[in-house]
Amino acid sequence: MSICAIREVTPHVGKEALAESRLRRAAGVMARHGAYTRIFKVIAGADVGDYSLQSFYSSFSDGATAFQKFGSDPEFQALFNERAANPAGELRGPNVYRMIYGGPTNPPRPLMVGRAYHMPRNNIGGVMELAPQLDKLMQSMDVSIGIVVPMAAADHEEMFVVYRFHSMDHWGESVDKMVDNEEFQSLVAKGNELGTLKTTRIMSAI
Repeated sequence: MSICAIREVTPHVGKEALAESRLRRAAGVMARHGAYTRIFKVIAGADVGDYSLQSFYSSFSDGATAFQKFGSDPEFQALFNERAANPAGELRGPNVYRMIYGGPTNPPRPLMVGRAYHMPRNNIGGVMELAPQLDKLMQSMDVSIGIVVPMAAADHEEMFVVYRFHSMDHWGESVDKMVDNEEFQSLVAKGNELGTLKTTRIMSAI
């Protein structure tokens, strides 16, 4: 099981570099206390220009322990003091999610697509029936997938399907294949019977 906490930042104009620098520092502190961290920037689609700091844990107990440790770390507290004195953007989160299918790749991949669905909780079982079929098809394109649902977030009928790519070229080649693949289109249609696609965004690791 993988637990993921996500903090998102919409940077103020002219303060993108400062926002990114603070996220890097925060990720370093979190990693010292047991988190596996990654930072992405949204380069296309919904929330373009935003940053996403993602921290992964093997269990809720590990996440709770790490949260308390880095939260009391003087460097982490100093970052919040700096933010209060000189804001660089609008911070949202942490929101906490559980990966119900798949997990972070090792080594990590530099490009990720996140597709957010409105998904009634009663339909998650149907999603899990489709997941192995989608995974098998994506593996033929060397694309890694994951399915994420909220544990502590504003919207508990939101579900994310993530696709992980080796590069922008790999994304383009794979999407060309997906568009022309009847099996993929059939899986998408079945997924649309269970929930409604709301947004898509492409994120690049920094």
